[in-house]
Amino acid sequence: MRLRLITAAGVLATAALTAVTMFAADPGLLSLAMPDARAMAGINVEQVRLSPFGQYLMAEIAEREAGLQTMIDTTGFDPRRDLHEILLASPGGAGGKSGLVAARGTFDVARIVEAALSQGQTAETYKGVEILGDPAKGSLAFLDGTLAIAGDDVDVRAAIDRRSATVGIGADLAAQVNQLSTTEDAWFVTLVPPARLQEVGATLNKVQQASGGVKFGTNVVLTAQTVSQTDKDATALAETLKMLTGMAQMTAPKGLAASGAALLQNLSVAAAGQVTTLSLSVPEQQIEQIIKASHGGGSLGVGVVLQ
Repeated sequence: MRLRLITAAGVLATAALTAVTMFAADPGLLSLAMPDARAMAGINVEQVRLSPFGQYLMAEIAEREAGLQTMIDTTGFDPRRDLHEILLASPGGAGGKSGLVAARGTFDVARIVEAALSQGQTAETYKGVEILGDPAKGSLAFLDGTLAIAGDDVDVRAAIDRRSATVGIGADLAAQVNQLSTTEDAWFVTLVPPARLQEVGATLNKVQQASGGVKFGTNVVLTAQTVSQTDKDATALAETLKMLTGMAQMTAPKGLAASGAALLQNLSVAAAGQVTTLSLSVPEQQIEQIIKASHGGGSLGVGVVLQ
């Protein structure tokens, strides 16, 4: 069994702020991350839910997700109401592992376990925690009624072992997590070269680190930074991104693709030293219009899927 968290348009949201803790991201979730984590992403679901775009998504989910009510009736879990925060952690591609997903929310564990077992899933108790799923395909566990973890079976069990530990991620990663989760509603940081970017071309192959986030409001503001090997590499990356943006705007066909490409006219790209910075501010209503135009049937795909 796996916990699969999917959001419309790939939008994620980060952790709730707590003024009395060292981190803006939930320290209880951070403590579950592997000590050798080199990449993280966070989602403040509560904050996004309060934003104009979040309100729009909630209305769309209610209208278009035909299977949502069945899931709610079966498990008692409504992601629109019960999901508060998501944290993803990975050692950065070591061994090809996907990493760990930890979620803070309100979970009726007994009902979820019962639903899983009724679908033929298996359960195993490990250190007082019931683990659901297939070790070969991935596992899901609820440490209590507010905390769920999913991922490779080895990672899930290791997280259970760490559940009472203090935050153990490296200081360099912790500093960026603290900064990003305080200022952004959705964020990511990787301290290792992003493998997927490297596949695109030689310029992106020089990227050593990357981070960024999304802030929701009247305008949706996206920011990102990359750190390249040299100042020259950072400048070359900035020029490449500007060129690609221009090409996308000029060659986009009419209709929905053109509307999406038009958003790039507000993209700002600059290089300073080894750092390349991108920023984009788009009116929230413009994004709504593009999503509405894309609706030709089908679902938004927002939910928690037990499989």
